Amino acid sequence: MITRRRLLAGLIGGVAAGATRSSAIPLQLTNASSVVRLAFGSCVSQRKNQDIWQRILDKEPHLFIMMGDGVYPEHEPGGLPMLQALQSAYRHARTRPELQRFREQVRTIAIWDDNDYGGSDMGRTFEDKSQSRDLFLEFWASEREASIRGRDTGIYAYWELGEPDRRIQIIVPDLRFCRSEWAQTEGDVRAARSEIGLGPYKPIVADGVTMLGDEQWAWLGECLRRPARLRLFVSSIQFVPEDRGWESWSNFPTEKQRLLDLFETTGAAPIVVLSGDTHYAEFSRQRIQSGSSLLWEFTSSGLTETWPTPGPNAQRVGVAHSVANFGLLTLDWAASRPAVTVELIAEDGSRLRHQSLFLDSLAGAA
Repeated sequence: MITRRRLLAGLIGGVAAGATRSSAIPLQLTNASSVVRLAFGSCVSQRKNQDIWQRILDKEPHLFIMMGDGVYPEHEPGGLPMLQALQSAYRHARTRPELQRFREQVRTIAIWDDNDYGGSDMGRTFEDKSQSRDLFLEFWASEREASIRGRDTGIYAYWELGEPDRRIQIIVPDLRFCRSEWAQTEGDVRAARSEIGLGPYKPIVADGVTMLGDEQWAWLGECLRRPARLRLFVSSIQFVPEDRGWESWSNFPTEKQRLLDLFETTGAAPIVVLSGDTHYAEFSRQRIQSGSSLLWEFTSSGLTETWPTPGPNAQRVGVAHSVANFGLLTLDWAASRPAVTVELIAEDGSRLRHQSLFLDSLAGAA
């Protein structure tokens, strides 16, 4: 796997020689054009039907962003320990010809979520996280990319696509390796919330609680100060939705506000959030406090996994879609007023919904 990925990276945009662990990973379009198409998705079981990869190929994306849960641990037979269950999952995933054909044709960048990190909702207390990191990078990363992402503070990275006047920056934080553990609601409250589709967690404000850890926060500030025309912030869990009770940035309110403040104080280019995890797809938005622009989040989940009863989301725009799906973001730089169009596409290739947004209307736009 490393050998094939190293060759692919060399052909379509690997890491420059001498790169350090804070370097951007450059990307190049295989077919130069003013139109850029980026597909994204999450939550794919190596044990289930993989036809959706061909549906994504049919859209001819220049890049695919795997937003977490790229495999699911296999504990059989006999209840394997988590690390062995992940090893089994990656072995199985390597045998799927649909995925292998897809990766031979489309550059893929990836981050993990809980299932391909260390189990349901795990954070920094997972004891085997360094070994899990190595398994993840061996499967998803080229050798040079792995040299950047193989830190002791997480596998976060950022990619840059295009020349400065048309540059798209893709920021992929690690929301597992250094993240504090969630706070549980009380038993009776949890039961009542569960009846209306809310999860078991409650917001917590306390000293020492962190989503990213100090080193990654500093790295993120550097990323946001780099020149770009559009930034895609890839969050493996949801960012905009509030008070869901499931894994989300809203469980750590001060960390969420810290990121919103960082978006503003760095003078970042227009920002769009992409997220996974939920096993359903939806669009969410919120207004940035000090301005009139909107922060949009596009959630695509899952490629094979679905959840039949999405809970309430006060920031939701339209309805949620509980079917297998992927997302497609398209941007035409040749337009007189460039806009981002995001589509949600079902497993059968039908379009569930779409949204077009002018760059100058997005959060972070000058």
